[in-house]
Amino acid sequence: MKNFQSHLQKTGSALLAATLTSGCAYVTEGTKLGPITPPANSVQPFVEHSVSDFSFSLEGGKMVTSNFAGKLINENVLNAWVDRHYIRDQEYVENEAFTGKADYNLTLTGSQYGDSSIGMQILSGLTLFLFPYTVTTNYDIQFTLADVKTGKMYTGSVEESNKAYVELFLLFALPFTVNNESAMFERIGDHLYDQLYRQGAFQPVSSDK
Repeated sequence: MKNFQSHLQKTGSALLAATLTSGCAYVTEGTKLGPITPPANSVQPFVEHSVSDFSFSLEGGKMVTSNFAGKLINENVLNAWVDRHYIRDQEYVENEAFTGKADYNLTLTGSQYGDSSIGMQILSGLTLFLFPYTVTTNYDIQFTLADVKTGKMYTGSVEESNKAYVELFLLFALPFTVNNESAMFERIGDHLYDQLYRQGAFQPVSSDK
């Protein structure tokens, strides 16, 4: 039960956008990114992260701010990095006000767009969510990573999408939704970490002999 609650706390971007009001959702795994295994690494740095030019939009309404949606994505991805021992820990800072205490500073740009039929949302609301509708969420995630000590910059980007089915009795699908969202962000995290690592990030500093 504790593990499920932990996964639920870490999950949120697509799920939050999909549930809208009192409806419940079944969210599928992502459809574009396959599983990969990034190179093994002994370095586990501390990362501060923030959100820059990121846009969030949802057909039929806007539940959260772009900055909050971006923060959720960062935390989902970086929590997956912590769980997979790619990094030691992560911390969010507002408005790119990095403290200089981390090993790396990470900034998110990009977009999250939820595509859905407004008419179907209205019909579902009128039937108290007995009539289902869908939300397809498209992610364009771009990371810019700065090595605090050296000033070197690294970039990574991925695109992913998943679909949410919103309907009253899908409350019982919540455990599957949490697991699917978690698996999607783990894959997103693997791809982003792999790109950054192959550019030279997160690696031991070589010493001149």
